Amino acid sequence: MYMECNLGTNKPYREVMDNFLPNLKDYYAHPEAYQIAPFRIFGNLYYVGDKKVCMHLVDTGDGLLLFDSGYGHATRYLLNSIQSLGFDPRDIRYLIHSHGHFDHFGGGNELRRRYGAKIFMSKADLDLIREWPERALLHLGPVAGDSMCWPDVALEDRDLITLGNTAVRCLLTPGHTMGTMTFFFNVTDGTTVCRAAYLGGLGFLTVYKAYCREYGLPQNKCALMKASIRRIWDEPADIVLGNHPNHNCTLEKRAWMLEHPGSNPFINPDAWHIFLSALERRRADFERLGY
Repeated sequence: MYMECNLGTNKPYREVMDNFLPNLKDYYAHPEAYQIAPFRIFGNLYYVGDKKVCMHLVDTGDGLLLFDSGYGHATRYLLNSIQSLGFDPRDIRYLIHSHGHFDHFGGGNELRRRYGAKIFMSKADLDLIREWPERALLHLGPVAGDSMCWPDVALEDRDLITLGNTAVRCLLTPGHTMGTMTFFFNVTDGTTVCRAAYLGGLGFLTVYKAYCREYGLPQNKCALMKASIRRIWDEPADIVLGNHPNHNCTLEKRAWMLEHPGSNPFINPDAWHIFLSALERRRADFERLGY
């Protein structure tokens, strides 16, 4: 079963910016309304995110590895999701943040403070937000309580993060941010091994030339994204993970799994190229419009 990812439509920059905060207000006021029951994607890979942002958990056999920690105000729901799967948050050893934006690192400080999780993020994004913290976009959130999360480990291109039975290959793929990383790693149910791919950022708000001028960033991010897509095109992948649920139809695929027991739409060796092709089509349209 195939589901096309939904990357949205290209709108003028000011319209996108004007709608950013209003689109978050209800989520901040009623985070409980955006929760979904956590579930197993395949083998030792689980979804612990909500309807707004993706978070994924891997049971490595020697502790838990978590990709992204979502918005800070919803951390308690993330912890509830992990616990409801039968895991102990105290076993979170590594927390890998896909890029340096507040909607993906918001829970990091609490997870480190409470459980000692070691936090990873790319050096490229770390350097940029140290120089200019507004690049993390905290000021675009509805509350001032959100805080910066500084990593313990600054990732370089081609780094390998190993925990238990899981080795995560990290490739620098600038576009959404200058330090966005794509991660590749194997997951298993004990019999079958599948390779998961997670492109850690593909929204276009931060690719607009107007945005780049406003935040002192290179204005060739659209071209950088094209090069990044080419770089990871030949990587094999059986499972494509989303950065936000619409990116890989997370919620629709979960609904399908519930309606069709024994069927797993997350496993599809063709999905990686379908996903990257959709991203390239939107990127090309973005470039054509001169954004």
